[in-house]
Amino acid sequence: MLRNKKIAVVFTASILGGHELMAVNHIKKFKKRGVDICSFVPENNDKLITLMKSSSLDYTLHQVRHRRLEIINSFINLKYLREAFSFLKGIHNNFDFVIVVQGDVELGAGFISAGRKLSLNNIISYIPYTHSFKVMGSRFALVKDVLAKYAYRRCDKYITICSQFSLDLKKKNPKSQVRVLKNFVETPNDFKTNLTYENNVKKHGYLTILMAGRIYFRQKGQDILIKALKRIPSNIHIQLNVIGDGPDFDKLVELSTELNGNIKVVFFGWKENVWEHSNSVDLLVIPSNYEGVPLIMLEALKRNLPIIAPARDGMLDYLDKNSLYPTGPSECQSLANKIMDFFNERNC
Repeated sequence: MLRNKKIAVVFTASILGGHELMAVNHIKKFKKRGVDICSFVPENNDKLITLMKSSSLDYTLHQVRHRRLEIINSFINLKYLREAFSFLKGIHNNFDFVIVVQGDVELGAGFISAGRKLSLNNIISYIPYTHSFKVMGSRFALVKDVLAKYAYRRCDKYITICSQFSLDLKKKNPKSQVRVLKNFVETPNDFKTNLTYENNVKKHGYLTILMAGRIYFRQKGQDILIKALKRIPSNIHIQLNVIGDGPDFDKLVELSTELNGNIKVVFFGWKENVWEHSNSVDLLVIPSNYEGVPLIMLEALKRNLPIIAPARDGMLDYLDKNSLYPTGPSECQSLANKIMDFFNERNC
């Protein structure tokens, strides 16, 4: 159906995050299928430009730069709106669809606002999640959440990454049409050597857990796992391998000193390839407070590595009930119970 359409993909952020990486992966996939896609990249996003070049993807630079507090700027900054307005006015007639890559409802908000002012019906927002700014701990969260109620209604066509966020978008904008385009990863080169978990419980009498990613408690919830491990009885021995760095690294190190002697924590720091250092783990734990669709989860699924994660967000689309623990006030205990169940199953 898309082969007879011309599609513009407009990147809006000055950073290269997971959503931009996935957008590039989808562009490569659809171009291989013969879809006519033109990409537009901010002139100040050097990392994205490098990625486009290394991926052999053509692109055109644009000069509409991301602003701090962009959702506020999309309502009051006339210069910013004129830039976005002029850009869209110049390209929209050349394409059947213009897809705006939004990391959240704030990123690229000026493009969405400009598209509404131009009365364009071919603007599509590609947005990964719908969390409130309060949940994400954003500055001026109260103001941003008020404005977001209007921002979601400025666009009536969305692409998102899982069914949970599809439902959320339809609640925020009942008139919207939403399509789910799932995130994916390629089969790893080391697939043949990483087919199953190591089962250190049987071999050595302890369970090895992997926790990988940016160490940032508000989103990634590493402190939740530490609190859960405090509830593990002394007859269950666990080694936790932590791969990653971030603003709460020192806090995590300090918290880990409070664990009982049956729990050992090993800090690897940031590693470019997590899986080069994870061949002997039994289990991946993702204790996040909020997510989109975690890349580490998709990579673990490709390697048939067991996963434990909270029953929220993108995890609901990809994991079965045996991998999920209930969210809410008793989350730490629920996670501890899930880990103990996993240990006992492997120890049978």
